Amino acid sequence: VAINGYEATALPDSFFDLAIGNVPFGSYGVADKRYDKHSFLIHDYFFAKTLDKVRPGGIIAFITSKGTMDKQNPSVRKYIAERAELLGAVRLPNNAFLANAGTEVTADILFLQKRDRMVSVSEQSSEWISLAETAEGVPVNRYFAEHPDMVLGTMAYDDRMYGNRRETACIPYPDADLSELLKDA
Repeated sequence: VAINGYEATALPDSFFDLAIGNVPFGSYGVADKRYDKHSFLIHDYFFAKTLDKVRPGGIIAFITSKGTMDKQNPSVRKYIAERAELLGAVRLPNNAFLANAGTEVTADILFLQKRDRMVSVSEQSSEWISLAETAEGVPVNRYFAEHPDMVLGTMAYDDRMYGNRRETACIPYPDADLSELLKDA
């Protein structure tokens, strides 16, 4: 157990078989000489550093904000896809953490497997690098547009926070049992 910032840990590279976590997310970076050149936001930094810590074939299962999958700039998704294969993703409704954390945020669970070497990827060769739209015209990651069964709610514009139609959220299905939806996904 290390009680310090992830940037201060001295964990060996290519060592762990599995990394599971709920990464912090925010619009700020982390000072770490090894990754500073990438200007990663904190959640992106956790993905990059953890990819270096798991062995080839190792698995990462992270809960992250929808920003990882839905941000306009695909550079972080490309960085990750060059180093890991997306095994699958599940989009959680924005009330998934309301009871225990008091927050309404659309979050994703991503399952990645580290490649044995870096590969060249493009938006055409890796479906989750690019964005698309739902049948209702809501922008989402192409993976979720092509796998709507992995979205455990309805993607919609949500103007409650900023009063505009630029923000999206995964609205829960009425009377849905999230544990059953997760089991099915």
